[in-house]
Amino acid sequence: MQSVNKIIYKIGYLFLGSLLISITAFSQENSPFSRFGLGDLTNTQHILNKGMGGVSIAYSDPQIINFSNPASFANARIVTYDFGVTIDSRVLRSKSPVSKFNSTNFSPSYIGISAPISSKHQFGMALGFKPLTRISYNVIRSERLPGIDSVQSLFEGSGGMNEIFFGVGKKWKGFSVGVTTGYHFGKKENTTKRALVNDSIVYYKANYSTTTFFRGAYVTGGLQYEILLNDTAAMRREKKAANNFYHLRLGATAALGHTLKAEQTNFKETFDYDYAGGIYTLDSIDKGSTIKGDIKIPTTYSFGFIIQKTTVDPSGIYDKWAFGADFITAKWSDYRYFNQQDATVNSWQFKMGGQWTPNAKNTKNYFSRVTYRAGFNVGKDYINADGKELKTYGVSLGLGLPVRATRFSYQYSTVHTSIEFGKRGSAANIITENYFKLSVGLCLSDVWFIKRKYD
Repeated sequence: MQSVNKIIYKIGYLFLGSLLISITAFSQENSPFSRFGLGDLTNTQHILNKGMGGVSIAYSDPQIINFSNPASFANARIVTYDFGVTIDSRVLRSKSPVSKFNSTNFSPSYIGISAPISSKHQFGMALGFKPLTRISYNVIRSERLPGIDSVQSLFEGSGGMNEIFFGVGKKWKGFSVGVTTGYHFGKKENTTKRALVNDSIVYYKANYSTTTFFRGAYVTGGLQYEILLNDTAAMRREKKAANNFYHLRLGATAALGHTLKAEQTNFKETFDYDYAGGIYTLDSIDKGSTIKGDIKIPTTYSFGFIIQKTTVDPSGIYDKWAFGADFITAKWSDYRYFNQQDATVNSWQFKMGGQWTPNAKNTKNYFSRVTYRAGFNVGKDYINADGKELKTYGVSLGLGLPVRATRFSYQYSTVHTSIEFGKRGSAANIITENYFKLSVGLCLSDVWFIKRKYD
């Protein structure tokens, strides 16, 4: 008989292996917007939800981990392992000076595991790891000053914020409640190299760098409420097979504002380049003074709904279609970095999308069992780099590809994919960004997770 410990070890090996992949991911991104705040917000939603334009607050599916709302954890029925990666390609365009830059980035989207604590009492849990923000930029600026021919400045940055989380969800009839807590941690590294160019006077090149490490706990709460739209009693009176059900599900979450404890190290020096292009120090003005401070993260609120059709028969429960919308807002004007304001503004986003499965029970036609998804979103980014705000637009398409036909009640393995096209910024902004993102994820809830009665 396979012991519970062996099952736990299997899950642990999968989690550690996926975490190793995420650590060794490579990045060639260059986003000047990530210089502000804590960097660019990464989309850490499940790839299924990405394909629907990001609709997720009211979404619930026992076969996936809905990272957006912990209330959905209550529907966990079997151990589920989720892993996703994203490749995004960006095109940056500048109006002054006129220029264009392409960049590509590969990164993990999430690693997660969910399991029922008590299926009978509809009590479930989930845990995992997600990268939340990413800092990666390399910007050169040239300008002229009185008495000096020109000044060249190189701005570089790296880092980001990550999250380790654990959450639980409980359901009573149609009402679900959940809470997620965990740890935010990361670093923000900014470097400015400046060279003064003059025909008669030689100036030393200057290097100013600041490295900040931060960490802190957080709490997110979520609610979902499901309403059955069918009049099943009338269907039974009319002797109709009540196997098609229509549900309206409402959802809401609040990621509470919290404070990150931070330590900042400053370094100032004059330097020059050797013949091989390396940097050597001429004089250290500040060898690394360290100060402590706080980073204040604002509260984020979200609301959404889903209308869903489900077919129920003796062979199982099958989703036919779903359609919904979300609204998310955060008061980033309250963001403080070592008690200082930054180029951040209140943000919002509206998302709408849906999915459709032609016939999940058709084992003879694979494409009838594929789930097709589409959606769009509009909003305003929390970064306000040039003081004119950044509008955001995006559309998405997605597929849910079953690995094989379902032969057992606890056998679900699906590859989820999504393609996103979008833009950040408008004609009012100095710099705009167009992006294309391809995301692929594996959702594994298979029979090998189940404890066997016989070996």
